Amino acid sequence: MSDKKNVENSDKDVQHKILQITEEQFFEPIKDEYVRNLSKMGMEDLDDGYNPGPTNPDGSVNFTCHCVGHLVASPCGHEFRTAATCQRAHKEDDFEAGACADEFMDFMKCVMRTECFKSRDKDEDEKDVS
Repeated sequence: MSDKKNVENSDKDVQHKILQITEEQFFEPIKDEYVRNLSKMGMEDLDDGYNPGPTNPDGSVNFTCHCVGHLVASPCGHEFRTAATCQRAHKEDDFEAGACADEFMDFMKCVMRTECFKSRDKDEDEKDVS
């Protein structure tokens, strides 16, 4: 009895669950009315149009923008945020004088050290799977 209670508690602590479905289930008609209605909507109805891009309305860096999200989530995310924040705090003329050079070099050193943006070919991907 106590074992079952531990299993139940451990399930509650899990933040993410992986659900698997068969191909037949995937192609079944949508039964949920809300989801069915969403599937019939066009992109213009689904997109609220709010996309400030890489800069927030207040001028700060929008680190949640899809255009930089992968950089923020990378192993060099801290260095990237430091460099981008520095860049946003300076005027273009300041860069000729070397503003943010150290921050960007730290980011580039991290990229080279971790190879976090190194492109991989198909053969390498297949090696990782086996």
